[in-house]
Amino acid sequence: MCDFSSMTTASSYPASLLRGKNSSTMPPEQHWKLVKAEEVEKSKLLRVASVDLEEFIWPQDERPSVPHNDFQGAEGLPLIDMGELQTGITTEEEEGAPSHRRNQIAKDLVKSFSDWGFVQLVNHGVSTHVIQAMQTQAQKFFDLPLEQKEKGKLIVTPGSTNKNEGFGYGVESGIFYVGRPWIDRFQCRWSPVDSIPDLADNVYSEDAHDAQEFSGSMQDYNRSLDKLTVQILELCAEGLGLESSTFTKAYLGTAGDCIARMNYYPPCPLPSLTLGLGAHSDPNLLTILHQCKVGGLQIYRDGSWFSVKPLPNSFIVNVGDSFEAWTNGQFKSVKHRAVVNATASRLSIAYFSNPPSSSIMTIPQKLINSQHPLQFRPAFTWGDYKSHLMEMHQKPNGIKASKAWLRSSSSINSH
Repeated sequence: MCDFSSMTTASSYPASLLRGKNSSTMPPEQHWKLVKAEEVEKSKLLRVASVDLEEFIWPQDERPSVPHNDFQGAEGLPLIDMGELQTGITTEEEEGAPSHRRNQIAKDLVKSFSDWGFVQLVNHGVSTHVIQAMQTQAQKFFDLPLEQKEKGKLIVTPGSTNKNEGFGYGVESGIFYVGRPWIDRFQCRWSPVDSIPDLADNVYSEDAHDAQEFSGSMQDYNRSLDKLTVQILELCAEGLGLESSTFTKAYLGTAGDCIARMNYYPPCPLPSLTLGLGAHSDPNLLTILHQCKVGGLQIYRDGSWFSVKPLPNSFIVNVGDSFEAWTNGQFKSVKHRAVVNATASRLSIAYFSNPPSSSIMTIPQKLINSQHPLQFRPAFTWGDYKSHLMEMHQKPNGIKASKAWLRSSSSINSH
């Protein structure tokens, strides 16, 4: 179970798997074959795994090169303290002078998204109680017996118009990877349709109180992140020298098109051979991630992978492909991945935000100039891009092709 109170370290391989003749010189693939049935069962991934777990072995050039708990490389990841923004400071002080601190945070946020594509936020205004309740419910869910969790698994038939289609327990990411990710997950539609109560009722069909606790905690959490998203988008606009509402007005006063996902990475017998999630960039506008104190998130920057050290009650926010395009490349959507370890499970909770599918994202004219010529579609909708994603993510190399769509000069409705 994920330890929220102390950082867990792990060696590359469990000692129980390395004992035996010539084990020190045996290739990692051979070590994998020594995994016993009880080790496989501990993974809690039997519903998708063969006995020898061969489908989890990734090609050599895709395997992790940096341990989950080696945090030296990512010490430069920007950390922004938003505390002063939660104490009543607004865009203008009572005297009418601009708030220096707000302006500085806005500039820092823009610099972080321009240089790294990521930022770590502390004192962000989301209640510690709300975060801890969500952590507790997520861990409680993944600790359930497999047969109970699978009550939240949606079976979608061809042509189905089920409002929860594509969501539920064990849902695949839809992204093409060269190996099977070492991950278990539960994904819900948050807006425009809230699928959380229905899925909770399915999983906790024998206990209405547990169902309410689960759905209530997730809804409180997502509502808080709705508000944080608006604040981040307003600050981004101000930091770029744009009107504060430049990016938020596309939401049309709603939460937009948002997804909530819980990710669980069990201890892995041989973490050097597999990944929790393969290298990818997010297609959406913004991703807000909370992770427990077991490291696993890695960012690709300047040709190297860096592990991100978790901080209590912090959020890691990253730019998605849509936001990179909307800012004409001023913000960067960068590759990241999740690695696993041999002894400690890891839990993360992701919130993916987009404006409503029909809203047009038009690149502000101020972001197109001689220093920054037009690099992306001048205007596009999330709905059109999402339709393209659903087509391309089913094909090999779909990720690269999907991002290329945003660089096309075609009209909004082209695919």
